[in-house]
Parts: sequence; C-alpha cells; structure tokens
Amino acid sequence: MKKTVLFFILSGICLSIFAADKKQKNDESVVAYRNAIEAMDAQDYGKALKYSEDAILYRKQRIENQINTVKNSLSAKRVQAAGDRFDPVLNVLNSRKEYETANIINYYLKKKGKEYFEDSINNLLVYMENSKAFPEAHKVIGDIYKLEGEYQFAEEYYLMALDKADVLDIPDEKYEILYMLADISRLEGDLPKMEVRLLNILAEDTNYRDSALKCSMLGTISGNKKDSMDKFFNLYRANSYNSINAYNQLAEYYRSEGQDSKALEFAALSSITSFTRIIEILYSRNSTYEYTDLSSFYQEAAFYDDVVTWGNKTSAWKSFNILARYAGEAGYTNFSRELLRVIARFAPETYWQRDAVLQLEKMGN
Repeated sequence: MKKTVLFFILSGICLSIFAADKKQKNDESVVAYRNAIEAMDAQDYGKALKYSEDAILYRKQRIENQINTVKNSLSAKRVQAAGDRFDPVLNVLNSRKEYETANIINYYLKKKGKEYFEDSINNLLVYMENSKAFPEAHKVIGDIYKLEGEYQFAEEYYLMALDKADVLDIPDEKYEILYMLADISRLEGDLPKMEVRLLNILAEDTNYRDSALKCSMLGTISGNKKDSMDKFFNLYRANSYNSINAYNQLAEYYRSEGQDSKALEFAALSSITSFTRIIEILYSRNSTYEYTDLSSFYQEAAFYDDVVTWGNKTSAWKSFNILARYAGEAGYTNFSRELLRVIARFAPETYWQRDAVLQLEKMGN
C-alpha cells in the first residue's frame, strides 16, 4: 500500500514538473516570430508584420504571467525568509510543491546562468520585466518598413529593438541593428549621422581604440618595401569581427571626405580583422594547415564555400582590395602591387580578382 501511494506521489510530482517544463517550451511568441521569419523569406511582408506584432503581444503576456506567478510565490512568509539567493528560495519552493514557479526560475537560470543575475531573485525579476520586450520582432518590423522605404518608421522600430538589446537571445544581433540604423542614415543622405552610427558599432572595439596597433600597421605599410605586404599579414592580428563592415564603410566615407590617412587606417583594420577571422576558421577546419603566405591563404579559403560566403556577407574580401587601393593612392606602391598581384591570381571571388587586375593596370603593371 505504501509503495502504491509513493508511486502516485512521485508520478504526480513528475507530471507537475513535465507540465511546467512543457509550458516553458510552448512559447507562442517564439512560434509567431518563427512564422514572421518564414514570411520574410517568402517576401510576404503583410504576414511577416502580423506575425511580428503577434510575437510582441504574446511575449508581453507570457512574461507578465510568469512575473505574477513568481511574485505570488515569493510573497509567502516561508519563501521571504529564505532570502534573495536562488538555492534557498528554490529549496523552499520545491518543499511547498510550487513547481511552476521553481520551473520558471530554473528556465532563466539555464538560459543566462546564476552569475548573470548575481545570485539574486530580485535581479531576475528586473530581467524578466525587461524581457517583456521582443527586440528580435521589433527588428523584423523595422526591416519591413526599411524595405518599403518608410525609413522613419523603420528607425523607430530599430531604436526600440536597440533599447532592449540586453535581452536579445543572440547578443551579436545588436550589431546588425546598428548597421541597419547606419544604412538608413546613408539612404536618407545624412552621411555625418551615418558616420556617428558606424562609430557607435566600434564603441566596445578594443582594436579600434588600440593606437599602438594602428600606428604599427601604418608604419609597416608606409615602409613600402617589397616584403612589406608579407610582413603586414605575418605581424598583425585583430579580432573585432563584428566591426569589419563598419571599418570598410568608414574607410570609404573618409576617403570621400578627403581624409586619406583615416581611410587607410580603417582599411588596414578591416583587412587584418578579416584575415584573422578567416585564418582562425582555416586552422579549425584543417589541422595540418599552416600560414606561409597570402596566396596559400586564399587558396585554402577557396575550399570552403561557407567561408567564401561569409567573406562576401561581411565585406571581408572587399577589405583586401580597399587596402591595396588606398595604400597605392597614398604612394605605397610596393605594398599595393604585391597585395594586388596575390588578389588577382588567388582571391576566391572573381569580382575582386578583376578589381585587382584593373587596379594593377592603372598602376602600369
């Protein structure tokens, strides 16, 4: 008899935990958001807009319900007596069979980690309040308005997404939003504002703030010896990968403004950052590969279609050509020629090979 009773008690506990866990996973806001992405891919912007708005509404309702559930449980004297730390509170909740609340808390702990909340229930509640927003869905709406040329509305939604960037499921998506804002400024012809927004992308970029690195790179380029190009790619590394496209855009902007020194500086940052990221991928894919020179680097990269695609998406391949052009225009022709000759023969994209050939022809090579 005791075994039978124990079986039913344990079964009830398991079912409660399963039900709470299923409730966490059955997130209507995520389903609506995925539908919005699928509609965007199908270029059905009306449906994408509706699904995005649904996602925002469902997310708000879901988090508000979670907050109310947690706060109701925390109001009990026994739970209050457990303090603000997670383990004591969870122990009391489980002893009181408040599995739904415990499961909500564990969901966020699994998502972000105890250290993120500094082991504080109150900090978790603050995070949950911010999580009522759905920045990914706001970004989709911004994308729709941008595609339709409604730049003011697009900017509003991008700014809303950016304001809640700390609850993005993929933190690096913040950079994509910043790039979209910069692109809106460009489309509206407000280039100074575009510059500011591109520089905002570099706000946490340690390589951009590293004056010694930039000075050394420009020193190697301006040395303008026959081996300067080889030295450049042997000596320097930079890992601010989200900044590559911003470097290129700023390089082109400063060149158009006649600020040639700054243009070359950003071109150098862009190319060495692109190079660093790609070579890291090559090392991870091929354990026998060792960097010897830029030509073999290009040849190895060409084996991987996803690497080539990534280089196009981030303007990484473009960065090498920009560097060669700006170095040549600054009078560092040895550096420029050596780089262009490698690009013309070995770059994995025909477009940039042809660009290098045209540059060489203009230099009389």
